[in-house]
Amino acid sequence: MKELSSGFLRMMDHEGIDPVEYIWVVASYPSSESGKQEAQYLPANFKIGSLVGKRVKLEFTGKIRCVNCGKVTSKSFNQGSCFSCFQTLAENDLCILRPETCHFHLGTCREPEWGEGYCFQKHTVYLANTSGLKVGITREKPVSNRWVDQGAQEAIPLLEVSSRRDAGLIEKQFTSIIDDKTKWQKMVTEDSGPFDLISKKKELLEVLDSWDLGVPYTESEEQKITKLSYPISEYPKKSKSFSPDKETEIDSKLLGIKGQYLLFEDVVINIRAYGGYEIRLYSE
Repeated sequence: MKELSSGFLRMMDHEGIDPVEYIWVVASYPSSESGKQEAQYLPANFKIGSLVGKRVKLEFTGKIRCVNCGKVTSKSFNQGSCFSCFQTLAENDLCILRPETCHFHLGTCREPEWGEGYCFQKHTVYLANTSGLKVGITREKPVSNRWVDQGAQEAIPLLEVSSRRDAGLIEKQFTSIIDDKTKWQKMVTEDSGPFDLISKKKELLEVLDSWDLGVPYTESEEQKITKLSYPISEYPKKSKSFSPDKETEIDSKLLGIKGQYLLFEDVVINIRAYGGYEIRLYSE
C-alpha cells in the first residue's frame, strides 16, 4: 500500500454540501519534542472521499501532541488538549458543552478576552435531521459547516441571538420537547427518515413564543430546507467504534464518510475525537 499522508490528526475540512467533499488535514511540528510549539498544517494532495470503496490503512504511532500548545502529551483530553490546556483554556470549560451555564457575567471566565470574541457573536439555533430530529446551536458561517460535522441530512435555521449563552438557554428549553443529541450509532449505519422541517420549525417557534423566556431573538426568514449528501457506497452493518488508545491500526475497506466519521467494513472512527494523535494513512 502507498503512504498518502502522515502527521498529527485534525478534524477533516470539507467543500460543498451536496455532495460533501472531505479534505484530510494533519499537522507537523519542529523536530524538538519539548516546549510549546506552533503547528504547521500540511495540505493533502488528495480528497479523502476519493478513497471510498478502496482498502485503507490508518496506523497510529502512539504519539500525541496537544492541539493547543503542541506539547507532547501521554493522554488527550476533550478532543486533543493536554491536561494543562484542558484545565486553563476557556474553550475547554464546561460552558462550551453546556452554553446555558456561561458564567462570563459573573466575572469568572477563564479567558475573558477569548470569551468576548467567541461567545458574544451572533449564534444560530437550528433544526436538523441527523439520526432523527434535533435542535442545535452554532456560531459558524455558513451554518452548514456545523451541519456537515454532525452528519445532518437536512436542516434549517430557526432563529438568531446575540450570544452563545442566549442560544444555549433557548436550546435547553427546547430539549423538553425535542432532542439535542445525535445518536451516532444510528447516524453511521443508516439514513434517517425524512421529516417535515418547515412544519416543525413553525411549531417550535410558536412554542418558544408561548414560553416568554426573556431572551431576545430574531426569527430566521429561511423557508428552504438545506439538503446534504455524503460519500457513502454502503453503510457498515455494525457501529463498532475504533479507539487508538486500545488498538493501533485499521486496515479495511472504506465504505464512506459522514459527519467526522470514517465508515469501514468492520469499525467506524470519529476523527474529531482524536485530534493531536500522530497517524499515517495508506491506500491501494
